[in-house]
Amino acid sequence: MTRLMVETSALVAILLEEAGWKPLAEQIVAGSAFTTCVNVFEASLAITRERAVAPSVALEIVLDATARLAIEVTDYPAAALPYAASARETFGAGARGLNMGDCLSYAAARSSRARLLYVGEDFERTDVNDPS
Repeated sequence: MTRLMVETSALVAILLEEAGWKPLAEQIVAGSAFTTCVNVFEASLAITRERAVAPSVALEIVLDATARLAIEVTDYPAAALPYAASARETFGAGARGLNMGDCLSYAAARSSRARLLYVGEDFERTDVNDPS
């Protein structure tokens, strides 16, 4: 079974119960899922904005959700950094490319040989879920 790397966008979609959140949660609980501390913090910032709560409250909300969904929260792997640099070089930056958080998520998934679970189009133009 391939491990699942839960990207910030998927975490936030679940927490905010956005359209399509249930299938995301089902994929997570059906397998072995992880996310990084960077994604947890990024999701916390999104929850801070969307729910108008303090960052510490938002962090607790995100950590509670990761615990309930059995998502392992890992340190960010230093070995993933070359993948992040490569993602930025290959897939660009800004409005038409990957932002810093996207590059780090891409790298965590690729370096772990995990499938990336995400929402939106940011990763559509990448090879993040190619089996190579």
